Amino acid sequence: MNSQEIDTRFEMLKQHHTKTLDDAIDNGLVDTPIIDFLTEIKKLPNIFTSSSCSGRIMLLIGDEDENKQNSSFLKKFHNTITLSDLKQELNNLPENGLVWLKVEPFIFHFGLKDYDSAKDLLNFCRDFGLKKAGIISARDGKFTCEVTNTVYLSTVIAKNGVLLIDEKYLSLLVDIANQKLENNFEKLKRFISDFLKKYQ
Repeated sequence: MNSQEIDTRFEMLKQHHTKTLDDAIDNGLVDTPIIDFLTEIKKLPNIFTSSSCSGRIMLLIGDEDENKQNSSFLKKFHNTITLSDLKQELNNLPENGLVWLKVEPFIFHFGLKDYDSAKDLLNFCRDFGLKKAGIISARDGKFTCEVTNTVYLSTVIAKNGVLLIDEKYLSLLVDIANQKLENNFEKLKRFISDFLKKYQ
């Protein structure tokens, strides 16, 4: 592709993903903590986002491998929780399979026009202190960079409809999950601030 074709392809992709984002915001499908950030990215000429998450605590129904293709969500929380919040959801345990309590960090997929732009973003992420950032697809007019934090928790708490742990341990897991999510949100706030300082 020549440079004009690359520019055209990038602009088409940016318009498509911008519309998808607008629709998702209108339908309440975007995490509140990152709506303002994603809205600012829409204004930037040489970058867009294709998917994102601010970080979450969740209950996942699945198998021993945590295979997402064979899993379903019992509940997702994009905020800290109480023991009561968790116990309420555990009143509806599935009869089959494992229930995982998980904490996952913020994640963004950024679309950039070319390799140099993608490399610049990865250098920024490295200097910021994000260890997990890389190019996951590379085509003329769209280089996709996945950028994520390293906060993580994953443990089985129920099997075949039976809770495997007592309330004391469940309470400890809630405290640990909340601390991890709060740490994630603190780093997310700093990432957003530094990102906008660089790219605006």
